[in-house]
Amino acid sequence: MQLEFVRQLIRMFIERIIGETFPGETGAARLQQLGLFVLIFAYESEGKPVTATLLSELTGQSRNRVYKQLEKLDEVGIIQRTEVLSRHGRGRTYQLSIKHNEKTKRLIEAIGDSIPAKAKPARKRRR
Repeated sequence: MQLEFVRQLIRMFIERIIGETFPGETGAARLQQLGLFVLIFAYESEGKPVTATLLSELTGQSRNRVYKQLEKLDEVGIIQRTEVLSRHGRGRTYQLSIKHNEKTKRLIEAIGDSIPAKAKPARKRRR
């Protein structure tokens, strides 16, 4: 059941990416956007910031090419950029994350509700 919810969630994001056409955009560019979205989606919960530099390293694409596709994802409203300190400790960079809308938030809640209580991690109590 959870897998179906996750599929629906990813499909919602993919449809937003595919539904937005930019002048002169190729199918290859659209696939690059989908690939970057999937990487951000997969890596954002890993504990280290997802940045354009990390995506460039993972994909072997130049940072300029990654930036260009990230701008398109930003225009569609799929990603969110949060300014953070760079990994070198000098200067600032942008941490990337998936930007949720009301539909995706509701679906995530449904995914959480479908997880049996035994499988959910214990919540820390507030004191």
